[in-house]
Amino acid sequence: MRRDTFRYLALLTLLALGAGATAVMHARQRSLLPPSPQGAATMPRYVFHIDVGGWYAITPDEKAVASAYNLRAEGLARSLPMVLGEWIGTDLGPSAEIEALYAQPDLVLRRRYANPMGRVLWLTVIASHGAKSFHLFEHTPEICYGGSWRVLQEDLQRIRLKGGWLAVRQGVYEQPGQKQVVYHWYQWNSPARDPEQGIATWRLYADCSQGLDDAEKELAGFVNLLFDEVLPWHRF
Repeated sequence: MRRDTFRYLALLTLLALGAGATAVMHARQRSLLPPSPQGAATMPRYVFHIDVGGWYAITPDEKAVASAYNLRAEGLARSLPMVLGEWIGTDLGPSAEIEALYAQPDLVLRRRYANPMGRVLWLTVIASHGAKSFHLFEHTPEICYGGSWRVLQEDLQRIRLKGGWLAVRQGVYEQPGQKQVVYHWYQWNSPARDPEQGIATWRLYADCSQGLDDAEKELAGFVNLLFDEVLPWHRF
């Protein structure tokens, strides 16, 4: 009888330790997110690590940001709404050129978003896992526009979000009768920046033939619809 009692107590102890470890793990995950205001509805939020550097290049502009949407490649097409604020999206379908350049990436999402004023933004997200994700850093907008377009500006743009600033790469390009501004950044799905967990390159385009300032405001507003907050996190 005593031996059975000891076995029973040992089992309870193991179960308690397991539950405690799980609780600690969940607490650490939740600690990335700021506390919700009292009485506020609890909404699911997802955390992503955004940077403007290459495959191995961690920059001081690396940020952890929160989103209301699951922006991982596996759920992006379903999670990212076709209606974001005043912008209404249309799927543009696959691209044979992108498939070839990026070695059949795991995800290619191409959408056109238009607002009631007739303004249009184009969104392209290309994501891969493992070694082939290196192609995401080989074919950048700077390289793609570097041929037939004239480069007017290439630098960093910092977009104000709740809790801080999110840096993106900005390029302004021109050819006869057309002028475009592009914002782009890289998204890792964990702070480990492990390619096996997935990397995505995001490109957001706008026509700025009628003025760069208005186009930049529209792009910044759209980024604020994707990511709602910069979190109090840093690597070093």
